[in-house]
Amino acid sequence: QVYYSEVPLQEESAPFTDGDEVVIPFRKEGGVKYVPVKINGLACDMIFDTGCSLTLISLSEAAALYQKGELLEEDFKGTSRSQIADGSVVDNMVVNLREIVLDDKIICRDVTATVSNNIHAPLLLGNEVLNRLATITIDNENNHLIFKLKQPWTVTFIFLENLDPIIRN
Repeated sequence: QVYYSEVPLQEESAPFTDGDEVVIPFRKEGGVKYVPVKINGLACDMIFDTGCSLTLISLSEAAALYQKGELLEEDFKGTSRSQIADGSVVDNMVVNLREIVLDDKIICRDVTATVSNNIHAPLLLGNEVLNRLATITIDNENNHLIFKLKQPWTVTFIFLENLDPIIRN
């Protein structure tokens, strides 16, 4: 079942074909593009970052997910070392995010994410998610990201007024 606003809804799935497009809005702030997402059900905005190899969440988001029961012991995968933008190397926790949903349209399951030890670290939507899509076009005039899908994706039609279809892989 697909849940929207904590309410179970009826769904009907149909396969997408290669090249189908999904438009996701973004907001610009300080030269950065923010995309609306839900991480294991937690709504937030993530920075669209093609220079980030993984997905990054801060320690405060990880703690919030853990306290809500949305990040479980079995989701913790260990630690890793990564080089950050200033060139320094840091140790990070690695977790499995069971679901990242982009603008209630694209659902990505089992996303490997790095947890920054900095509670104020920005949330980065990186290539671990973006590489699951065939192409990405940035429409700066209309503040949209246009994702072309690759197989296997299905669209889920939610029978609720004013909702766009949801796509899953």
